[in-house]
This record gives sequence, C-alpha cells and structure tokens, in this order.
Amino acid sequence: MMNPFELERYFARWEFTAPFLLSASDTEPLAMSELLRLASPELSDAWANLSLGYTESTGHPLLRQAIADLYTQTASDEDGEPPHAISSDDVLVFSCAEEAIYVSMRAFLKPGDHVVCLWPS
Repeated sequence: MMNPFELERYFARWEFTAPFLLSASDTEPLAMSELLRLASPELSDAWANLSLGYTESTGHPLLRQAIADLYTQTASDEDGEPPHAISSDDVLVFSCAEEAIYVSMRAFLKPGDHVVCLWPS
C-alpha cells in the first residue's frame, strides 16, 4: 500500500480556504482583461484575432521569436563575451514539460544508457 501524500492532503484542505498561502508552486492567476492590458498594441491585436486551432508544431512564430530574443539578450559565454544571436529556428516550443522531457530523452539517450528518476515525482 502506498503512503498518503501529505503535501497533497495539506493543499486539498487549505489551498483555497487559508487567508494567506505562502507555499504554492504556481502564480496567482490574472484575469484575461488584466493580462491584455499588459500587452503591446501589436500583441493586443494578435490576441484579439487569435484562432484557438492548432498552430505550427514547432510553436507559434511570434512566441519562438520572443524566446530567441530573450535568450539572445541574457546569454553570454563563460568569458562574459556578448551573447551570440539566437534565431527563432533554434527554438522549439512544447505544449507541456512531459513532452519536452520525452523528446530530450529520445534525442540524448541511446539503448543501454541508464537513467535515474524519482517516483512519484
């Protein structure tokens, strides 16, 4: 028999009733209107015309470019040299962490490699 998950039981009891929650692993959600007020005019227009269908399998081009720009601005090599440019073609967006972990393992591991993981995680 598996022991109960005490943390999950704690959150089930207190997460939505405690006056102050100081131990959550997620952020406080924003209403869509609050989020849109933070967007630039270009992005507000993109949100207003957003289709809820599937996008390109590698991720939406605007998202991939924004990620590339972020890493180009913040990356530097070990000597502190200016970062090299990262292109949106260097970025692959996944729908969830599980998908990204699976693809990474398929890319980096070979038959016979050993993997250590935690369960339950």
